[in-house]
Amino acid sequence: MEIINIAAIIISPIIAVSITLWYQNNKAKQDAKYRLFLILMAHRKRLVPTYDLVDSLNTIDVIFSNHENVIKLWHEYYALLCQKFDETNYEARSHKHLQLLSVMAKVLGYKNIQQIDIDSFYVPEAHGSIVELSYKIQTELLRVLENTSHFLGVQKDLKGKSTETDNQNLIAK
Repeated sequence: MEIINIAAIIISPIIAVSITLWYQNNKAKQDAKYRLFLILMAHRKRLVPTYDLVDSLNTIDVIFSNHENVIKLWHEYYALLCQKFDETNYEARSHKHLQLLSVMAKVLGYKNIQQIDIDSFYVPEAHGSIVELSYKIQTELLRVLENTSHFLGVQKDLKGKSTETDNQNLIAK
């Protein structure tokens, strides 16, 4: 009887620690899947992919390694992403991305989320305007810089006023 008690005293903590480590490992893997899915959902209709989105896409193979259907759709989506972007493949890309998110949702237990829910996405008009304005500014600045051989600087004093003598010397050079 004493041997059984001694064995129980020794083995019980080992079993408890093993179960705790197993649980923590599985929880960490599940949390990583949820985090990845939420990042992909949050960025699903972005015009310009963020670094966070790209990093998340690049971890799908590792995080969903036990789910062949997710990996298969990811590889198909990746093949579409590697093609030059144009109007002809936009719809195929969008559809494959939607399928990927839908399968991920089902793997994570979101059984009531349908593809139409995933396809719905809110973007304030201001976000589109800011992106469009930024693109126009960058394009115009690039055009100016590419077509300018040099810049003429105007020297100013500490108060912000041009110093005429220095400027005349600069122009003469």
